[in-house]
Amino acid sequence: MKKVIIIIASLMLIAGLAFLLFEPVSTQINSYTAGKIADEFDEAVKKAEKTEKKKPKKSSENRSQNTQRKNEVTKESLKALLKDSKKYNENIFSNQGTVSTSEYTSAALNLKKYGIYDNIYGYIFAPSIGMKLPIYLGANDTMLSHGAAHLCNTSLPLSGKNVNCVLAGHTGFRGRVFFDNLSGLDIGSKVSVKTYFEKLNYKVINKHKVSPDNTNDVYIRPGRNLLTLVTCVSRGNGKFDRYIVVCEKN
Repeated sequence: MKKVIIIIASLMLIAGLAFLLFEPVSTQINSYTAGKIADEFDEAVKKAEKTEKKKPKKSSENRSQNTQRKNEVTKESLKALLKDSKKYNENIFSNQGTVSTSEYTSAALNLKKYGIYDNIYGYIFAPSIGMKLPIYLGANDTMLSHGAAHLCNTSLPLSGKNVNCVLAGHTGFRGRVFFDNLSGLDIGSKVSVKTYFEKLNYKVINKHKVSPDNTNDVYIRPGRNLLTLVTCVSRGNGKFDRYIVVCEKN
């Protein structure tokens, strides 16, 4: 009986330690994973710059590997992606106020058309808060569980004017750190976005809370290039507001 009690006590102790360590260990693992994804993205960009057009694979092979295929990015495909990204941004600005702001979950572009099968458009990093996250197209549950997510019907992150790229990220997602530390960004803090085409440098110009139905911050400000970061914050009564950090390109 004594041995049984010791075994049970030991198992309870192990279970307790596992519960306490789960979040910090998981956070470290996922921070490492996010950083690794960013490093792999940089390598993919370098490789694409040297890669010419590839021969298309058989349709049957494409169907069987569609969900797990590695990116097949080339200079030609990136040229097409940049052209379509600019066209998308121009359309968003021209139709601002008429496009639906409720379709955030859709992808702005189908990246598979350009040989990008992981749906990553780039990554965002803010050294002052230790944030480095891949950017996925479409603010749906799947994309938000892996990194920062671009809201469809807002600008893609590109240089130039008439741009407001809105990215959403979770706060309080168990075992993961996404936009939890946004409040640590001060006015003037540096935030950068790296895409397949360029590195964009921003500085924080404003931060505030709004109600969930307030969409003023998603609109483009003519002549400016903005990056708007959005996450949820608790009101303390079971309801949530939106915490907004607005950045402007240097």
